[in-house]
This record gives sequence, C-alpha cells and structure tokens, in this order.
Amino acid sequence: MRALGDGLLWELAPERGWSGGPEAAVLLLPGVGGGAADFAHWIRHLTPGFRILSARYPGRRTGGAAPDPGPGPATGLVEPTVPVEPTDLAEPAGLVEPAGLAGLAARLADRLTQHVTEPLLIFGHSMGAALGYETAWQLARRRQPALALHACAAFSPPEYAGFDLDSRSMDDGALIGLITALAIPLPRGEPARRRQEALRAVRADLALIDAYDYGPRPRPLEYPITVWSARDDTVIPAASARLWQPMTRHPLAHHTLPVAHHCLSSLRAIEPIARALRGEGQ
Repeated sequence: MRALGDGLLWELAPERGWSGGPEAAVLLLPGVGGGAADFAHWIRHLTPGFRILSARYPGRRTGGAAPDPGPGPATGLVEPTVPVEPTDLAEPAGLVEPAGLAGLAARLADRLTQHVTEPLLIFGHSMGAALGYETAWQLARRRQPALALHACAAFSPPEYAGFDLDSRSMDDGALIGLITALAIPLPRGEPARRRQEALRAVRADLALIDAYDYGPRPRPLEYPITVWSARDDTVIPAASARLWQPMTRHPLAHHTLPVAHHCLSSLRAIEPIARALRGEGQ
C-alpha cells in the first residue's frame, strides 16, 4: 500500500507483475469513520486485472496504528494481505478543513487525473457513495469521465446535503449517541487514545456532510449508476435507492444484498459487487 502524491489518494494493490498491466482501476471509498483497510478483503476478488485505489479522509491521525477498520472479517475469509492504513504522513495541506464532500471530491479528482491513466470505476459505501458521485462529476468536468459508479447502502447525494448534524458543536457524549444510532463501529478493548482518534475521524466525516451543498437541481452523470441496497440495513431506508435515479441519465440498476449496513467484510456483498465491477472493467 502506498500513497500517490500527498496522501489523499492511496494505491492498495500496486501491479503484481501480471502481463500487460491492469485493465482498469477501481476507486473504493469507505463510509463515515472508515478507511482503506475496510477493503482489505476485496483485493483478492479484484486482482489481477484492477489497480485498486482508495482515499484517506481528513481527520485521521498522523502516527501509529490506523483507526479500527470496522467490524471483524466475515466467516470464511482469510486474513487481509494488505497492511492497515499507514498513518505516518502529515495531513496533506488543505485537507483538514475541506469544503464539504464536494470540495474533497474536487481535490480527489485532481489526484486521480495526475496519477491514474487506466479506465476508472468508482465504488462508494454509505457516505463514500456521495463522495464517489461528486468525484465522478468532477472527473466529467475535467473530461476524464469514469466508466461507472456503484453506490452501496447509501442515501442519495441530495439527502446527504439536507442533513444538519451540527457535528462541530457536538460533545463526545452526543457524538457517541449518534454513532450508536448509525451503527458505526468503534474500537473495542483499545486504549482510550485510540477511541478518541476514532471519534475524531467520525467527527471529521460528519463535518464533510454538514458542509455539503448538492445544488439546486440534479446533475446527472452520462453513464450508469448501480445501487446496492442492504436488505437488513437499519440506517438507510429502502426508499433512498430510487432517489439515485436523477443522478444518471441512464436507467438505474438496483440490487438488494442479504447483508446489514456495514457489509464491507461480508462475502455476500464482496462477491456480487466484485463480479459486477469486473464485468464493467473488461
């Protein structure tokens, strides 16, 4: 795993020596409080053939071990072969106070145009889906459109823009209450310092949502969007799936997975989504 440039964009699985190099790149974006380590089990399902990328969101600590990547791995999965996120880099300049999800997406699109030449697919989970949409929009404005966008267990972008979480004024008690309501996993049995760092990451992500302004009218992409709903999701209502339709000029593809909201370690989510990504990346 290595940083590309200033540490906003990361490569999870550099080329492993297959002939001809990767056919495409896939950008994997986690939800609130998450990180690249959330996708550790995805690598063996997407390689060879894909260059696998992720992003390091603001608010992550700059030294020591990475924040907890989420709930434990699914039964039957081997231990991840990718290390947890390196955190020994300083925060990239300008990333501590981004202008919401749209501002972070603009910077992420800049890094992608600098470091990625392969055809690109974007996958986002929860908040990462809205970031993925805005990144796709920014890439299209730069005339370097992605091939497709996949949104998993996510509100639509206008729904995220409508939230007023008041994250900056929340004390830790209120923040933990919201984290519990949203079923965001926090480190268990860890030093208090690590728990505070996880809270800092969640607060920073909620601030991205608070500052997000979608705009007055739909901005449809010129290529398909696939929405993956989690059947047992207690965070995202089922009705949110159809609200993604105005985000694309194409008919929306919609699938329901037999998983809960936090599904990035579940084979029931990984396998069908990886198959779909592979089909579009060929």
